[in-house]
Amino acid sequence: MNNSATFDWTVQLERTVTNSLVTTFGLDFLFFEDKKGGDVDTIHNVRQGVFATDREQQRYEQRGEYDSDPYHQSAGYIEKGRADKADRKAGVLKDAYSGEAVAPGEKLDRDHTKSAVEIHNDPGRTLAELDGVDLANRESNLNSTSATVNRSKGAKPVQQWLGELDANIERQELALNKERAKLAAMPQNTPDERHKYRQQEEEIKAGEARVAKLKGVDREKMAQKDAEAREAYEKEVNWAYYTSSKFFGSSAVAAAQSGMKMGARQVLGLVLAEIWFELREQVPVMVAKARSKFQLEALMRDIRETLGAIRERLHARMADFWAEFQNSAIAGVLSSVTTTVVNIFLTSEKMVVKLIREMWSHLVKAIKLIAFNPDQLTAVDLSKAVAEVLSFGIASVLGAVVYAEALAVLQFPLGAELAAFVGALSTGLITLALQYFLFHSEVMQKVWGYLASLGKPTLADQAKAANAELDRYLRELAKVELAMDLDELEAFDADLRACNDALSLNVVLAAEIDRRGIDLPYVMGDTQSTIKWLASKAKR
Repeated sequence: MNNSATFDWTVQLERTVTNSLVTTFGLDFLFFEDKKGGDVDTIHNVRQGVFATDREQQRYEQRGEYDSDPYHQSAGYIEKGRADKADRKAGVLKDAYSGEAVAPGEKLDRDHTKSAVEIHNDPGRTLAELDGVDLANRESNLNSTSATVNRSKGAKPVQQWLGELDANIERQELALNKERAKLAAMPQNTPDERHKYRQQEEEIKAGEARVAKLKGVDREKMAQKDAEAREAYEKEVNWAYYTSSKFFGSSAVAAAQSGMKMGARQVLGLVLAEIWFELREQVPVMVAKARSKFQLEALMRDIRETLGAIRERLHARMADFWAEFQNSAIAGVLSSVTTTVVNIFLTSEKMVVKLIREMWSHLVKAIKLIAFNPDQLTAVDLSKAVAEVLSFGIASVLGAVVYAEALAVLQFPLGAELAAFVGALSTGLITLALQYFLFHSEVMQKVWGYLASLGKPTLADQAKAANAELDRYLRELAKVELAMDLDELEAFDADLRACNDALSLNVVLAAEIDRRGIDLPYVMGDTQSTIKWLASKAKR
């Protein structure tokens, strides 16, 4: 692979395009129906009107019309009224949105900060299967305020109402100015005219009081109350759904189905690719034979042989098919989980679902290489293998993007098939470009060479290795020459060093001679025998 002259573009391109056509672009439609938002319902998605299942969409559509009575008759709502009454009596009751003390006799309302209508119509609440009445009347969502403010706000979200507040005040002040001008022009000559004059004055005073209440709203305090109410609401809804067996069950089913589909797609694609490669080699030979001399019997024999070769070819790759199924099944599960997690925070498009799936199919292979290194590759060769796998993943992702763009443009008969071919061809070309750059370009050759040099042992490392080898050799030599390994020799030396007199030394030596069965020319411990043996040596 280090010589660019050996890089066969045509063979590599054919294999890559064929594999892409029969897997990513050719069989997806059989196994996957990618849709916006993925296959698992999430709170974020349903609030955008994107439902993964018809069941949940029907549950939301059948939630019923909003009825205010249950929301204003719940235990939480009533208990809040009692608490307000006690605080008013004690003189400590304050308007939650202005911070001002509530005046005696002032009309006060209990406001659903996040409106009951909004909660009733929240798809996230119906997905979590929570009761809207209970959620609306949580302590965090009930705030006592002036009836003027509450009824002006109505069912609007706080932020929307605050955004319209200045315009609302200005509109009411303009209306008051008109009423004041009207009052100034009213006659007071008769009792009836004076009565109407006083009525007009009372209406103006009431209007001024309403405007004063609106102006008295502490916008930051009200926004803070709204944020606290919504945060508590979101926590309860999210916790209820994302920790439920409903969510985990649907996620597990979607992941398992995705894993099985992904594994089946890849294996079927590989089988079809192997069949094609065998037919591509044998069909031209059979056609050439038939042209030169056609014989039905010979043709049938060639067909049987070709089918047999296909069977043997597939049988030889059974282990590869099983490994690919496992890898792809894991990738399918992880891609499904990833898609679900993504859709908890944002709504994924169809193309994003496909890209996640294709990228995981290669990431799993790369992770297995790094974690297990089944071929026991060196660090550099392992880096090359991982880079190769990731290059396939990048090419597949980019090819899928090209396919999506081509599919949107080629809106005519057989346009989808042509888009698939364009996508597969793009995948092949990008793969070859990345492969050539990674393994044949001068730049990467220098990179791989530099990485390889980092793994070479230093002089000190070589000296340590030589010393270890010398120790090993000496141990082997001791076994051959002395019939004693070094451990035994060290033990014997220790016993000798421990001897304090001739008697103990004699005992140690006698034990070792006896253990090894050494035949001495004299009797150990017999003085006369030893003298006799020494005398015989002296005569010589």
